[in-house]
Amino acid sequence: LIEYKYSYFVIKKAGDVLYRLILQRLVSIVGILLVVTIGTFVLIKLSPIDPVSMKFNLVGATPDPVVVAQIREQLGLNDPWWQQYLRWLGQIVQGDFGESILYAVPVATLLKGALPNTLGLVSLALVMGVAVTIPLGIVSAKYQDSWIDHGIRLVTFLALAIPGFWVGLLLLYLFGVKLQLVSVTNTNGFSAYVLPAVTLALWICGLYIRRLRNAILEVSRQPFVQGARALGLPEWMVYTRYIFPHVGLMLLPMMGVTMGAMLGGSAVIETVFSIKGIGYMMVQGIMARDYILMQGYIIWITMVFIIINIIIDVLSIGLNPKRRAAIKGGSYE
Repeated sequence: LIEYKYSYFVIKKAGDVLYRLILQRLVSIVGILLVVTIGTFVLIKLSPIDPVSMKFNLVGATPDPVVVAQIREQLGLNDPWWQQYLRWLGQIVQGDFGESILYAVPVATLLKGALPNTLGLVSLALVMGVAVTIPLGIVSAKYQDSWIDHGIRLVTFLALAIPGFWVGLLLLYLFGVKLQLVSVTNTNGFSAYVLPAVTLALWICGLYIRRLRNAILEVSRQPFVQGARALGLPEWMVYTRYIFPHVGLMLLPMMGVTMGAMLGGSAVIETVFSIKGIGYMMVQGIMARDYILMQGYIIWITMVFIIINIIIDVLSIGLNPKRRAAIKGGSYE
């Protein structure tokens, strides 16, 4: 009974710490978003772009100064900047990011329409990247300092050194023009995502294979791994029970940053392959000087990084034995 009560107390205490952490992160979202929205709004206001005149220019019409002045008055663009900011902030709280100058569609609708394309590309690239990174990382660590290890490390160096847009154009030329295995003009269906996913997966492999190798080597030197091998445990059991859990904790923070960057939209890859994702949409907005779309994108990418960081913090507490032991008030050896 005493042991049961102690276990219940530890679980409850760990849960309270987890809830406090989540609550602190959620409260911090308010402050971060305020800073981001103020900075974004000020930078846009310092720009010489007149959104009303730009809207006329995009349709090839000559803006009439009288009409421009009337529209600016209707939109409240002649109000003091702080009134414009508070009005814009109130719209954001309600989920209204404004109407895109380029597309004449609400920015929230554009983000919702582009998100599935970006998620599809990122998901396929992650599957490809993980399928290649884990076995090559294990092989590179197993044959440390051999010609196999040096060859894998050279490939990862090249994967990071070669620009993504060049790899994408090369793949399009090879598989689309020369071999004609894929359609260069096709932007719909699963086949349209294969080459851009391969391009993004190469970057993921270059980023993680060497880090996975180094993490495996570091954990393999620990006494508990050497003891497990001395007991004669199968190698697959040593990896799954002793090495991979610790390696995952070591790479977890970096995974969060990588996921945030990819979900923010791989602008170069999406532009090269004409994938109508969030990154592609942002590039088009920048070229058209659509500052309303830029503001919505900045708020989106900020929210993505905040949410992913909260998830990483929660996973770190749930998976890290040292942090769990600290919550219990004991020590972890």
